[in-house]
This record gives sequence, C-alpha cells and structure tokens, in this order.
Amino acid sequence: CLPANQERFADGKLVTVQFHPSAQVVMTAGHDRSVSLFQVDGIKNPRIQSIYLESFPIYKARFSVDGEQVIATGTHHKMFFVYDMMGGSIIPIQKVRGVEERFLKNFEVSPDGSFMLLTGTSGYLHLLSMKTKELISTMKVNGRCTASAFTPDSSKIYSYSKEGEVFIWDVRSRKCLHKFEDEGSLEGKCIAVSKNNQYVACG
Repeated sequence: CLPANQERFADGKLVTVQFHPSAQVVMTAGHDRSVSLFQVDGIKNPRIQSIYLESFPIYKARFSVDGEQVIATGTHHKMFFVYDMMGGSIIPIQKVRGVEERFLKNFEVSPDGSFMLLTGTSGYLHLLSMKTKELISTMKVNGRCTASAFTPDSSKIYSYSKEGEVFIWDVRSRKCLHKFEDEGSLEGKCIAVSKNNQYVACG
C-alpha cells in the first residue's frame, strides 16, 4: 500500500488528511504551512498541487461540502484562509466582524454546506455563513468548548465542554435546547453524531 502523499511528504506534523467529497483526491495539511492535494490512483498517487501559507502552521483544514474550497486555520492566529480551488486563489479572512478571539483554531462545516462553526477560546461558538464567512450569531457554553458537531440534517449543534457537559443548540434560533453531563468524563475532547441521528459519542 503506497502512501497517498508519497510525491510530497510533509516536513512537519500532519494535522489533516481528508478525501475530497466527490473527486478521487486526498488532501493533507500540517505544521509545515502547506496544503497538498493528491490524485489517488493507487499506483503513483501524483501530486496535483501544493499551496504554502507563509508563517501559518496549520491547525486544521477541511474541504467545503461542494468540494470547491479548502478552509484552513492556524495554530496561533485569529485569521484563517480560504483556498478557492476553482479560481486558484488564496483568500485571507483577516477579521470576522463581531468575533473577538485571540486564536481561531477549531471549526466545523455543516453537512448541508450552509454554515461554518468557529470554536472560541472561552466557551464561545461563532456561527458563520459559509457563503460570506460573516457572523450570524454567537452561542456560549459553560467553561471551555473542546469539540462540536452538527447533526446530519444541519438543524442542531452538539457542543462538548472540557468539564464534560454536552449542549444541544438549535441552529435556526441559536437557543440551547438541552444540556446533559457526560458522567465519568475526565476531560471532554471529541464528539460525533451518528448518521441516523440516533446516537451521540463523546469522550
């Protein structure tokens, strides 16, 4: 089994490996400040393209749902980048009006492609329009939020605090519908919702 990125190994820690939602392409991104795309053919896995973000070690990168953009956040930055794959341009989002954060690192994209959820450093959850990257609303959990997940229909958000509390938000009204404690949790780290919307896994 050949490495997917054999034509360009990362010079530092890899933080993202993701398949394109529709094409036979895999993306890698990491602390070497680069995002690379590879055609997966199982033979050579040729590199399609690499983009370099100067002075921007990448914390997380994700394809948009339509596969036309890559969003990348940094390890110690309040800005993020959008790579327009169709136009070939790299767009810096220097400031989101209404979002006051020292760092913007973790984020999620809604399954329907409408929203981007930025996780703040003090329990704040910033809901952005995926199309405009403008702030729609801000929600807040008790303590520090460590992970969030949209439901498959994008109607709700599950957010998980470091203290082990799970908050369920209605995306349309941005109101907290319910919260519960993950009994036995030592420190909340990650959360996921099953595709049939029947189960939540957190730990």
